[in-house]
Amino acid sequence: MIDSQRAELIGAIDRDGCTVVEGLLGADQVAAAAVALDEVFAAEADIAPARGWLTDTYRVAYALPVKHPVLLDVCTSPVVASVARAVLGEGCLLAGANGMDLVPGGPAQALHRDHPEPVPGTTVYLHVVMALDAFTADNGATRVVPGTHRPLPVGGTEPEPAEREGEAAALAVGAGGAVVLDGCVVHAAGANRSSAPRRALHLFFARWWAKPHWDLPSSFRSEQAEALSVEQRRLLGFGQRARRFDLDRRQIER
Repeated sequence: MIDSQRAELIGAIDRDGCTVVEGLLGADQVAAAAVALDEVFAAEADIAPARGWLTDTYRVAYALPVKHPVLLDVCTSPVVASVARAVLGEGCLLAGANGMDLVPGGPAQALHRDHPEPVPGTTVYLHVVMALDAFTADNGATRVVPGTHRPLPVGGTEPEPAEREGEAAALAVGAGGAVVLDGCVVHAAGANRSSAPRRALHLFFARWWAKPHWDLPSSFRSEQAEALSVEQRRLLGFGQRARRFDLDRRQIER
């Protein structure tokens, strides 16, 4: 990411709590990631309905880096990580990585915040919504209420997210681009009124001192963890885990 892009990204997140960044993934990467996500969905089709991972609105799969090597590479790619680091600093972590497909004909999500308590002047969590299919107003482009990532002055009354429908704007983005959101901004996926899937990777990044959404290091099998690169381990938070004491082995472990 060049300095001008970095400055533009930082300014947009600080001012509006949202922006669009195009061209983070090439066409081949997008195609491979879409196939990989579909494979994860297919592998979990037998359990998804009972666990609430398949509804009339969406299909969802969690902890993607653990489930498919292609998705591991995309979620930890230097280009994607550079977006998060521009806002959150070099030590930021991948706090969660989900895949979602908006079901054709499904309704819109309700407006909401991923994190309900805005932090004055600071973005603690960054949500990077990677488009595997182009987002349009017709297929459920992410709707955002700009400026709702910062708390009101003392004494101000904050409307509920659901009361801000009239302020929401749909953000179109091409496949391979991303909608980038402060974790506290009011947003939601729109209705997919098309007949095609609208797939996305939802990558959640956090400052190094913030609690991650997922304990991804513990989710990897040992042989998977051993195959990770140094940079992947750093971004996934392997070096950030709290120490524990193993009573049986009488030693400190991380």
